[in-house]
Amino acid sequence: MAVLIQQTNTGAGIKFPIEKQQIVFGREENCEVSLDDDLVSARHAVLEVMLNPAGDQIEYVLEDKASTNHTYVNDEIISLHRLKDGDVIRIGKNHFRFEDETKGDLAATAKLHRTWIPGVFYTKAGKKKK
Repeated sequence: MAVLIQQTNTGAGIKFPIEKQQIVFGREENCEVSLDDDLVSARHAVLEVMLNPAGDQIEYVLEDKASTNHTYVNDEIISLHRLKDGDVIRIGKNHFRFEDETKGDLAATAKLHRTWIPGVFYTKAGKKKK
């Protein structure tokens, strides 16, 4: 499973498991990651979970949504960026470390199911094996 760890001044990180196909970062309260920061746009950036073109690995893609103060990955401005384990995302004054324990291995992640919408997938909670 992949997670975002928000880095704080105290050293303790806040974990955000990536359990949805899309995670919106922004100042609005209805964003999945709502940030109380004047440098953050209302809907600043979106993290999307998708299958690679070969369909054998999960990719995590971060997109800046034309924010005023940009989105950074590893201190570089991005508009669209495929995340890899260890990347540091900066949105406003907030820093998140992206960790992907499975490195995109489809067999080690949740099973994705296709929808009728091209390129859109969802997950189902699986039964635990005894």
